[in-house]
Amino acid sequence: MELKVLEKTPFSLRLLVKGISLHTLNSIRRIILSEVPTMAIDYVIFIENSSVFYDEYISHRLGLIPLRSDIAYDKYKPPEECIEIGETQQYPPDCFAKFDLEVEGPEEGIRVVYSGDLVASDPDVVPVYNNIPLFKLIKGQKVKFEAYARLGRGKEHAKWSPVSIAVHKYVPNILINEQECTGCGKCVDACPKNILELTNGKARVKNQVLYECTMCKLCEKVCEVRAIKVSHVENEYILYLEFTGALSPKKTLIEASNILIKKLDDFEEKLKSMGVLQ
Repeated sequence: MELKVLEKTPFSLRLLVKGISLHTLNSIRRIILSEVPTMAIDYVIFIENSSVFYDEYISHRLGLIPLRSDIAYDKYKPPEECIEIGETQQYPPDCFAKFDLEVEGPEEGIRVVYSGDLVASDPDVVPVYNNIPLFKLIKGQKVKFEAYARLGRGKEHAKWSPVSIAVHKYVPNILINEQECTGCGKCVDACPKNILELTNGKARVKNQVLYECTMCKLCEKVCEVRAIKVSHVENEYILYLEFTGALSPKKTLIEASNILIKKLDDFEEKLKSMGVLQ
């Protein structure tokens, strides 16, 4: 297998993946979405809430705050060991990170309460962004609560998914027959991604933009002489991920790979125990 980084930012990653089957790549993508655990607020105890926002509304917004989770793997128990504990209203420190908040409305005007106002018990588990608005308060209103975050998986709730987008696509292959091409420019005008250009009276693929092709094949349809053909490269794919910030791209991919390997090992052991494999 061969990997090439096409684009990398703190919160996104685009990879060119070669020499791997589509179902294997799709398994990794699905595991990233639903199996790689992150920290998220799951239980909220309201002590006082005189705002106009219902407890459920505030709790929902708290749960959707991305929390930094890279170090949490080594500090907190896995989700399977902590779900039932939380349901019994017990919050041991090896399962849950605690957040406190006590805010009042100002004497004049409106106060917007942000994610950065949460007071975390664990400095390693804090909001990724401090400027997420939670609710507003005016004079005489007060909110006080305790919130508890634990490790969870995206298959339980999307708030635990480390990514907001995880997609893959085929690598496009655009073939242009220069002898047949008349240089009319219809394919250039039809391309919604501006992939093509005219050079010396012939259609050409622009440098560094081939991977942006969505293979809509509009260029094929408008070419009257059928000089252009769009297909895909076998066993080459583009994997695009957008991260919430809860986990780093490296940590996310490593954990997804480890989970897939463990699942395959468990499957092999099951087959051996059933006598299917020797």
